[in-house]
Amino acid sequence: MFQFRQNSFVQIVIWFILATLVGIVIGVVDAIFLKTLDATLHWRSQFALYYLGLPIFLYIIYLLARRVAPRETAYSTDAVIDKINTHQPLGLISTLKSLVLSILTMAVGGSVGKEAPGADAGAGVASCLARLMHMNPENRRKLMICGVSAGFAGVFGVPISGAIFGLEVLWVGHIFYEVMFPALIAGITAFQVTSYLGVNYLYHPMNFAPVLERQLFIKVVLAGLFFGLVSILFIELLKLAKVIFRYIAVKTSPFLRSFIGGSVLVVFGLLFSPLYLGLGLDGFNSVLAGQPLLHPLGFLIKSFTTTITLAAGGVGGIITPLFFIGAQAGAMLSAVLETDSATMAALGLVAVLAGTANTPLAASIMAIELFGAEVAPYATVACVISFLLSGRHSIFVNQRISFDKQHEIPLADPEQAHRMHPRKTFVLKTFRELYKHLLPTTKDSDKTDLPK
Repeated sequence: MFQFRQNSFVQIVIWFILATLVGIVIGVVDAIFLKTLDATLHWRSQFALYYLGLPIFLYIIYLLARRVAPRETAYSTDAVIDKINTHQPLGLISTLKSLVLSILTMAVGGSVGKEAPGADAGAGVASCLARLMHMNPENRRKLMICGVSAGFAGVFGVPISGAIFGLEVLWVGHIFYEVMFPALIAGITAFQVTSYLGVNYLYHPMNFAPVLERQLFIKVVLAGLFFGLVSILFIELLKLAKVIFRYIAVKTSPFLRSFIGGSVLVVFGLLFSPLYLGLGLDGFNSVLAGQPLLHPLGFLIKSFTTTITLAAGGVGGIITPLFFIGAQAGAMLSAVLETDSATMAALGLVAVLAGTANTPLAASIMAIELFGAEVAPYATVACVISFLLSGRHSIFVNQRISFDKQHEIPLADPEQAHRMHPRKTFVLKTFRELYKHLLPTTKDSDKTDLPK
């Protein structure tokens, strides 16, 4: 059994080997997933009105998620965070459900992202490897963190920020330094493997003076405040959508919930554009390239389509839609602040991620990996301000939050950590009361099955 009580040098060697193994396996899984997704979306592009079937397909996806292997419910990033934070293993069936159902959701027009399958598959595969090697819960947890880092790095082509994201997203205010080295090795290895297997990534180097100009700095501070507000708005919209659609499901049926949600998405697609449905890569790649916005409130439209998709039965990630929302919000703000639209879109992309996921370090490093080193001081300021403004709000309910020493909980006591998990609060008292009566906790809403 792997207990790893050897000296530091031996531990480094052992975890280097384990992290490399995880990175190779996850890199292959990420490459298969991304190529399958690309092929599916390419085939779907032949049909102009592919999203018309959303009212029915969302219900089918819901049935597959809830009725097939009903005990395997860890097919979302938030569920994986909960498994890691509570030292629980992750089943292979949950991993397969995350991969397959995410592709189906994106193929029919659901507004979700591609990072959840990668990160979830990474944690799931790492958990299986830990089980084969008879690791104790603590080492299994470390390997699962490496899997999340590798999965995120392989999907987006960001090896360093992907590794940091896997560490930072679990517990705000606490960085697991003991896992940092293997997480970095896993992320770098996964990225190298996916690149070797032919996966192409999109990078947008920014061209501007790498000097903190006073006027631009003030504008970046204002932009960071705006991106923080956008982050809070999205988080609250997601909570509200879950409450409303769960109410529909409880009072009527899950089918009607999915049908109504899918119908609303179809209306959005017909009124505005299919650009706001599906994966939406063109929605942020275009503005990062300096192209004009299709709609000045595109970030708000995408916020609605994403929250409705997830609340109505869709399965998938949430980070890719956040890239869309942040980039579109930044491009819209550039007209107000009279700045370069591509630069402000780049800042919005990473700052909204920092504000919604509470990952300012990973988002700041991601800006360097995606847009070049010159953007670093501006991106860091925007990310930190957005993170501070969003406070304890988070898109991940099971994320631990502890800003003070007295609130931190030792890593070795998962049961105590579970008991002391901070409750989430809402802005409006009426909304809190509605949420309390309809949905005691968000965690329950994600795991409790609904009547047929």
